[in-house]
Amino acid sequence: MGSVALAGCPSGSGDTATDPGDADDGDATESDVSGADSRDGGDGGTPTEESDAGTATDRQAVRDTIRVAVGNSPDVFNWNPWTPQDNTTGDNWMSELNGLTNVHTPENAYSGTTVPTPHKPDHEEVELMTWIEDWTVEEPYDWRHHLDDRASFWNGDPYDAPTLVTHNHVAWFFNGNKFTEGETFNEEAEDQWTRHGWFDKGDVPEQDENPVAKPVLEAQAKGLLFNPPLHPDYTEPYLERFRDAGSSDEVGSISDDLTSDRVSLQRISEEGWGSGMYVLQSVDDIGSESVTLRLDDEHPNAGHTNVENLELLWAESSRRQTLASNGDIDINGGIVAPTADYNRETLPDHAQELTRWLNATLGTQWLMNWHDPHLQRLWVRRALVEAVDWNAVVANGWGKQTGRTTTYDTFLMDAESESTFSSDFLDSLHTYSRAQNLETATQYMQNAGYSRQGGQWVDPNGNAASIDLIAPSNDTSYVQAAQSIKANLSGWGFGVNFSSQGFSTWSNNLNPEGDGLNFDTSIFWSDTATVFGKYNDRGAWWGEALLGGSPSAGSVFRLTEDDERDTQNKPVVVELPEEVGSIDAPDEAGIDPDLENGREVDMLDVVDAIREPGKSEEEINELYRTCAQYYNFYLPDFVFAQSISGAWGNVRDFDWPGPDERALDYARNVSIPVGTVMTGLTQASYDTDFESPE
Repeated sequence: MGSVALAGCPSGSGDTATDPGDADDGDATESDVSGADSRDGGDGGTPTEESDAGTATDRQAVRDTIRVAVGNSPDVFNWNPWTPQDNTTGDNWMSELNGLTNVHTPENAYSGTTVPTPHKPDHEEVELMTWIEDWTVEEPYDWRHHLDDRASFWNGDPYDAPTLVTHNHVAWFFNGNKFTEGETFNEEAEDQWTRHGWFDKGDVPEQDENPVAKPVLEAQAKGLLFNPPLHPDYTEPYLERFRDAGSSDEVGSISDDLTSDRVSLQRISEEGWGSGMYVLQSVDDIGSESVTLRLDDEHPNAGHTNVENLELLWAESSRRQTLASNGDIDINGGIVAPTADYNRETLPDHAQELTRWLNATLGTQWLMNWHDPHLQRLWVRRALVEAVDWNAVVANGWGKQTGRTTTYDTFLMDAESESTFSSDFLDSLHTYSRAQNLETATQYMQNAGYSRQGGQWVDPNGNAASIDLIAPSNDTSYVQAAQSIKANLSGWGFGVNFSSQGFSTWSNNLNPEGDGLNFDTSIFWSDTATVFGKYNDRGAWWGEALLGGSPSAGSVFRLTEDDERDTQNKPVVVELPEEVGSIDAPDEAGIDPDLENGREVDMLDVVDAIREPGKSEEEINELYRTCAQYYNFYLPDFVFAQSISGAWGNVRDFDWPGPDERALDYARNVSIPVGTVMTGLTQASYDTDFESPE
């Protein structure tokens, strides 16, 4: 799952000096920045000579604490990532920034990046420190993280490459690799501040070489880490025990010990095992309602801010809403809109939207399992898509302000499509209706050999057309979107049995391992962060790729040359029309239609070739175009929505970058609030003036 979550997309440069930001970013004016006209002094008067010469921390702000909400509690908080229940939420506020992702592009920025800060009275720009300083790759196997040697734990120990490699090595053993033939741990601390990783080189028996193309290496090298590493005092003893283990049973016993070894807030504080610019200095700062962290003045980013304390408020979703309504949260993810979780009716006037953006890689799709006899049929899949009003599905599920239908049918988000393909190619592809088109849907069903009997569609054998649809019950957007799909299809005569399920049950039903794939259709995310990650073969419930994995091999995760179908029953070798954008196919086309003007394509060869080293840019682009045409013709799933995200904050007590300023474009992993606070970009105001929202 960590590889799925890696941020960044292929580029030809390892530069880390300054992230380019958006091409249309302009210089901010005073009117762009909340409270800019009253920053001339602590009381709104003329600035003194002393205040002009000072830094942000030399002046008295109206607030010394910024408050954020964390979905956890001190009683269950556990920084141990190897426990069955993930109670690590909140750890990103107590660990070094790995790097920062520009949410629009999404290019990554690393240590040394300079950011303009017109919202700060004492800084026209700041240079940010992150853990990753630079990266390099050597095709076809090797990549390296070069780390900033200023990074340290709160207790002063170095936050270095051995720390990360030790943590990851424990994870490798915990995942059962010690006695698996052909498995190797492909990382090392090349020196204290260089992490060296590589893809399989075939150096041990039963291990196949896995040379990969430069874009794949670059994505690995540029990727921001998913879990912050624990202190070596915690991980090294387990690493030594795993190394000394002589049997699988002994490994299992060590894993059991690791699973039950809690890393509490008290332990983190007493041992100094956190990192980053805000420090949990004392167990006395841990309360039942919140925990307070104190600014470390020696941290390289600390001089950017005048906010002395960071308070983490313990709050699950319902309490978070109450805190937000009471004005007790100072920055939070989410947009402020009538249909959003946070709106003007529930927020005080001083809590206002700071920014919103269209996620470059994150969206939603309708999964279709080709084991279902109806969904095997090409014209049926197309008909179902045409019979649904996807604009209404997005509006009912996410609201017009937080979701948008996709424009192109390539399996990618629009930003990915536009950055990967020419406009001529995109214009040549077929576009499936986003508004309900029952006339076309009916024609497609008739092409499939179906007929309507008493208002109900039946297949050529007289069987009533019906499918199951599942969604996770904890996600109201998914549930409401699914209910809209059911309403559209049922009203048209195609039966839908909808059920919402607990997350564990839902994910198990999507899992191709064991007895999984117990579903016909489901609402699911589309969030693989690279184009070659989407145009790939992978049998994994947590990340849908163009092809599934192997139904016959010992591992379901990758297809083999012997597989004619993937785990979802999709054919591997298919025919594609000679003309891009053509959807011509025979009537009653089954799972593997024979096209009149088609060319045979082995899709496994295509997605494998994307990852092979030595390809020119044009060769890779041609492979991408083949993947897009395959999706456009066969419609194996339907990617229909892309997500709009944002952040809101307290504009009375804090001054923020303007919505179009690059300083508010950066997220740590998926969170702009964490990135904004932990870089020191947050600026407490010197007055409490603010403009009321319109």
